[in-house]
Amino acid sequence: LLHNSNLWTATSHGHLSWSWRQILRLRPLAKEHLIYKCGNGEHFSLWFDPWVHGDSVHALYGHRVIFEAGLSKHARVKDVIREDSTHWDKVGEVFSTACAFHGIRQRSLSVDWHNIVWHSRRIPKHAFILWLALRGAHRTKDKLLAFGVVHSVDCAFLCGETETLQHLFFQCPFSAMVWREVLLMCNIVRPLLPWVDEVLWMSTHARGSAFHHTMRRLAFAATVYHLWIERN
Repeated sequence: LLHNSNLWTATSHGHLSWSWRQILRLRPLAKEHLIYKCGNGEHFSLWFDPWVHGDSVHALYGHRVIFEAGLSKHARVKDVIREDSTHWDKVGEVFSTACAFHGIRQRSLSVDWHNIVWHSRRIPKHAFILWLALRGAHRTKDKLLAFGVVHSVDCAFLCGETETLQHLFFQCPFSAMVWREVLLMCNIVRPLLPWVDEVLWMSTHARGSAFHHTMRRLAFAATVYHLWIERN
């Protein structure tokens, strides 16, 4: 009867039997009582089956959408979806905002410094400021000058050098003095390192669960936090 057509778009005029006409006329009523579970989409028409909240793509956007998409009118839903993971796999389960968050957030490989920021003993505001520093997101004066916000790139601690993230942590004489004292309080005796190397050192030597490793992580985050607050 359909002749390679689709139930939802088949015309109800022409030489049709009475029973077939009645079936076609009941399509709007039938649609209200159908729930489509696409799965991999292999058996559903991309354009004409009412799989989008009870409507078809064709009904919602018209015939032109098929032309603009550059796909065949016989395309299946599977042609435009890719394998993914399921996060709400059981009907009727209690909704969880945690599940929603993990379902929509983009996942990336864990960076080396992850454990020195997001550990169980962290102080949230310290961890956040450290995270921004590690991502190079702080608006130091070299960036503010490019935005036209300031007219000078001189370090806020009046050392006369250009204020960059690398300078502020811990190449500036003032911040270097502070960081050196903090290291001594942590029983760490070594030369100060450029920012990238300081992060690498902490990622390597402060990643365990031992007390002195935890103190190193907390001290690092607290120093970055208070230097940034003082700078502002």
